[in-house]
Amino acid sequence: MLKAIKIPEQAYREAKKLGQELEAEKAIEGVYKVSLSTAVSFAIKRALTDLERKKSLRMAAGGWKDLDTDKMIKEIYEGRLTGTKRGTSFD
Repeated sequence: MLKAIKIPEQAYREAKKLGQELEAEKAIEGVYKVSLSTAVSFAIKRALTDLERKKSLRMAAGGWKDLDTDKMIKEIYEGRLTGTKRGTSFD
């Protein structure tokens, strides 16, 4: 469903510029002529993807704050000393 919206003149110019850049870079596979609506849709999807990434990072932030890093490093080095490979024999 298409909706008509009003946007500021500067946003319109930026959307046209984005469309031209998408055409030049062939950023959307199979699309050679980028319409204004395609450019706006691309910009919205990119913005939503960026917001989702930021949200994921915020949710993960502080997730390891109570981790005992000294113990973890000690376990890593101990694990390196004990081999995990099984012996092989060619009998």
